[in-house]
Amino acid sequence: MFTVLKRNQQGIGLPAAIFIVTLMVIIAAAINLLIEQNAQTAAEEINLTRAFFAAESGAGFAMNTIYPPEEYPTYSLTAECAAGPRVYNFTASEGLASCSVSVVCDQITISGTSYATIESTGTCGDVSRTVQVRTSF
Repeated sequence: MFTVLKRNQQGIGLPAAIFIVTLMVIIAAAINLLIEQNAQTAAEEINLTRAFFAAESGAGFAMNTIYPPEEYPTYSLTAECAAGPRVYNFTASEGLASCSVSVVCDQITISGTSYATIESTGTCGDVSRTVQVRTSF
């Protein structure tokens, strides 16, 4: 009777085990790929945020030059815009380290009112962000 049972079994266990192992390897590879992409995205998001704050800082530098604090002499908008592009490199050990910003000012006068458009482009690593500020006098 035992010999009859052995002859009827066709060995489905080995193909099933190979299929399950193959499936688990594919799932593990897919999870590994997702983790790598998530790490790259997180690093890029950090650099994008740093670039945005660098651009904000550059715009703030330009606005501080145009509208200085009370204890400093006033600075003319024409002189600031005529100075050409200004480049600031951040060297702090944290935050904006290794970031730079380029600030450009453009001035126009319409109906006797002067307008300035400050364009600040922050760059950190291989990403950049641009902030524009428009002000009138």
